[in-house]
Amino acid sequence: MRVMKIAQSLLVSVLIMLVGATLSHAVVSEEKERLTAHQVVEATTQQIMDIILEAQGYFDEDPDRFYTEIESVLGEVVDFDSFARGVMGPYASKDMYQTLKTDEEKKLFIERMKRFSTTFKDGLVQTYAKGLLAFNGNRIEVLPPVGEVDNSGSVTVVQHIYADSERPFVVHYKLRKNRAGDWKLRNVTIEAVNLGKVYQSQFLSAVKQHNGDVDQVINNWSVDPTSQSAASGDTSGDVTAAN
Repeated sequence: MRVMKIAQSLLVSVLIMLVGATLSHAVVSEEKERLTAHQVVEATTQQIMDIILEAQGYFDEDPDRFYTEIESVLGEVVDFDSFARGVMGPYASKDMYQTLKTDEEKKLFIERMKRFSTTFKDGLVQTYAKGLLAFNGNRIEVLPPVGEVDNSGSVTVVQHIYADSERPFVVHYKLRKNRAGDWKLRNVTIEAVNLGKVYQSQFLSAVKQHNGDVDQVINNWSVDPTSQSAASGDTSGDVTAAN
């Protein structure tokens, strides 16, 4: 569907906007502490446009450089291990782990989670990086926060991305500070498509298709969200593993 294709094209752009802000202020911890989530996103928008422009000049000759740079910056803001556990749902839950009876089973359980985290991260970068180069937005604006914002918890930042039409694409992304005080991405919703829930639905559907064989799901995983039960309309929820 059209909205899902748009979401795919914009996903890496959204993630890197968040990352750029983290990197821009990492060397000045006091300044970083003063920034709100909205200020972080707003301050880095122009920087990301410059990154896109530069990559268009070298991508054909050196695409690996582009993929490597994207993976590097994504790693600064996205906790892929936590994201992967959320996508796996009950198959990465504490409850399931506690049902395992042998050390070997527990070892395989942890290795499976790590393998999916790597598979998910690599697929995300390889699949969506070109969408970043194809991004044709000519105006991006961050909407100001409504009322007082509690920066001690999760903060949802709303962004409008204008492309070929007057009506903007509406992006919600949720950030939360980690223990070091860095804003970390928790979820992205584009045009009412909650991408975290889409991936979780896709994973659970694949487990059914493979008769419960999670290893086969990982082996055949694609970050192209094809699930027909994509969760939409919910911009508030994080995707977390079941207990």
